[in-house]
Amino acid sequence: MKSLAALLKTAVLAGLIAGVAASIFHLVLAEPIIERAIALEEQQSRAGGTSPEEPLVSRAVQKVGLVVGLLLYGAVWGLFFGAAYRLLERHVEARTVAARAGLVAALLGWSVALFPFLKYPANPPGVGEPGTIGYRQALYFGFIALSVVGLVLVLGVRRITVALQTGSERRFRPVALGVYVLYVVALYALMPANLDPVDMPTRLVWTFRGVSFAGLVLFWAVLAVAFTRLARTRAYA
Repeated sequence: MKSLAALLKTAVLAGLIAGVAASIFHLVLAEPIIERAIALEEQQSRAGGTSPEEPLVSRAVQKVGLVVGLLLYGAVWGLFFGAAYRLLERHVEARTVAARAGLVAALLGWSVALFPFLKYPANPPGVGEPGTIGYRQALYFGFIALSVVGLVLVLGVRRITVALQTGSERRFRPVALGVYVLYVVALYALMPANLDPVDMPTRLVWTFRGVSFAGLVLFWAVLAVAFTRLARTRAYA
């Protein structure tokens, strides 16, 4: 890349493209599941003798908010991706921008999105007590922070091991991998579980979780590909 500013601009633009792709994905696949969950929640309310509460925000506005939120998500994580790319540029074995971008996206996406999702998966409307929102958010963001610490830890072990072994890259991998596996297993086991009751049909909940997880994979994959193509087009690579 010619400069840090150019790199970050390219990464943010790639993040916005990934946000657009994720928005389309969720509007097509996740929104119908949300509609079914809302309808089921309303049926349960009527069956219990209570009238369904009117939403504070209409569904149309919520869908617009979804798109805006994913665009912001893309811009923010695109910026972090660009910073991580620059930090790891000299320490990642990759001969091409595509290989390096894919590796950085995989490491960052796993740490801040996919791994936390496995512990605290997304749920459709009607799942979770309103009074525990703050607690659940604290657990989720705390898990992300600790997950990133694990990534920094394994990269630090890599640098130390390679230095001690006079540049023998292959011999470090089992050590670093072992340290990381122990860390993530301990983190997953020790962090508290979300104990909110799940009153929705299991199939609907797991379908929503599967679509949400696939949306995260799509976002980080598109981010890596878009960054690679933009870097080449702009002759920054």
